[in-house]
Amino acid sequence: MKLHNAFLVNGQPILGTYVASGVEELALCKEIGMNVVIGGHTELDVTTPEGAFCQQNGIKVMHHLVRHIYGKPRLADFVTPAQTEIPFVADLMKGVAQPSDELPKGVPSSGVFQIDDETVYYGKLTATHFTECVRGYRGTKPAEHRAGAFLFFPEACAEEIRKVRTSPNLWGYYVLDDSPGDALSALRALYRTVKAEDPGRPVCAGYGSAGSLCNFGPDVCDVMMFYWYPVAESWEPVAHGQYFRMLTPHQVQYMLTAAREMVPGIPFVGVYQSFDAKFDPDQNNIAVPTADQIREQIEDYVREGACGLIAFLCSKKHFGFAHYPYMVEELKAIHHEILETGELQVRPETEEMKRTRVQPVGFWEKPLPLPGVIPAWWTAFPFEDAKGEMLEATFGPDHEFDLDAVYPGKTWPVRWTVRRTFGGSLGFGELLGPHSYTKNCVAYAVCEVESPKQQEVILSIGSDEDALIKLNGKEVWRFEGGRGLTRDSDRVRVTLPQGKSQIFFKVRNRQGLWGLDLRVLDGEGKPLEGLKFSPQP
Repeated sequence: MKLHNAFLVNGQPILGTYVASGVEELALCKEIGMNVVIGGHTELDVTTPEGAFCQQNGIKVMHHLVRHIYGKPRLADFVTPAQTEIPFVADLMKGVAQPSDELPKGVPSSGVFQIDDETVYYGKLTATHFTECVRGYRGTKPAEHRAGAFLFFPEACAEEIRKVRTSPNLWGYYVLDDSPGDALSALRALYRTVKAEDPGRPVCAGYGSAGSLCNFGPDVCDVMMFYWYPVAESWEPVAHGQYFRMLTPHQVQYMLTAAREMVPGIPFVGVYQSFDAKFDPDQNNIAVPTADQIREQIEDYVREGACGLIAFLCSKKHFGFAHYPYMVEELKAIHHEILETGELQVRPETEEMKRTRVQPVGFWEKPLPLPGVIPAWWTAFPFEDAKGEMLEATFGPDHEFDLDAVYPGKTWPVRWTVRRTFGGSLGFGELLGPHSYTKNCVAYAVCEVESPKQQEVILSIGSDEDALIKLNGKEVWRFEGGRGLTRDSDRVRVTLPQGKSQIFFKVRNRQGLWGLDLRVLDGEGKPLEGLKFSPQP
């Protein structure tokens, strides 16, 4: 089966890796058949041994620009179009806002930032505010902006692009690696900056979950990179440490459905090896993939229409594929099959894969619809459960659903905000960023569903972690315990009355990622058509 040819490197599909350090590892990449590394100035500079090797051997570089998103200030509250003092928080990485007596690192004392479609000039910088602001700068329009959104500083990014764009080793730019928080506005501004300074290069962004698609949309990237860890930890459907084969095709189809609803035909690269299955005593029993599991995941990406393949890690020092001779041999065989024949032999789908398929095999431009998926929620979060009361912790949304209400939140005031889902999934953690910040927090989501008749339906539910659902004010389902977000973890039968009903979803995070998933099925467990949902994305 051929890889999709949306983007090529030296006339070949994208075949590469994260983190190849030094000439020895770059030489191994070349031997294996790789043509791209995700790197930086060392690999771009042809006067270094690494840069010279890349130039001589046709290895191209996807240059990291993520520092222009990660760690930058975020809005600390809702901002009106008339405000000239704009509050921010600068560091949530340790789970708290930056102390108020420190200035944010790497931010000019005066200058411009971009948020949504507005450019703002600020005359002064304090530890908590941009002051002397000129709104609607450079011909843009002053607008409202949401709390928690990242700000983007275009001058520093443009300067870096001008420094690297002449390198003969440069192939494109990498702008997102996992979910730092609500970065959609900043990513769009970064994309515009790249296209203004170096319009011929592709922009790539990485997405590790359906929830991370909160940072995807038009004018964000030219190529998506998909990655996850298809191994069970402490939750079903498979035992701890067991390879979860179904995760890759399932995730690709649902994530591409959501992505291609926004950007038809957007191509993707599959990131493999980022999972564990076989325990390695050299790593204190941290687990690594077997050769056949690497092959399976790569085949699954190719079957779903990938335009390239990227290894999670080359590094021999950090137990990447360079550390394991069996991985090197497997990757060499796979890559040379692709390079020599233009395709990869892909084994037939399992019966489970066929049964759960929601989109066609191979590349497709526009998705088939997914009935029964709730498209968006009114959301309010994060609230901190400081006392450890779990689902019994109560905050304003437990007592009222008032779209005009403002509640005290963990760091900034909380307002009801419409958030779209992606194939039914909504990631609160992906919208906030670091796991240390979202630990022991509570989120609320409310939607309205209109049924043409009274009917029995099945709510197909996923939650990370503790959660409850109320239908028209009555609790109909509850889960207490730790787990990851997996579609269809639980199902409950309920009766939808004719007309409009309210679904109330409360989710409490213990640690790690945090989110919900909900689909409405008919009495036989099939996606239900004919329902109307509010809000819309």
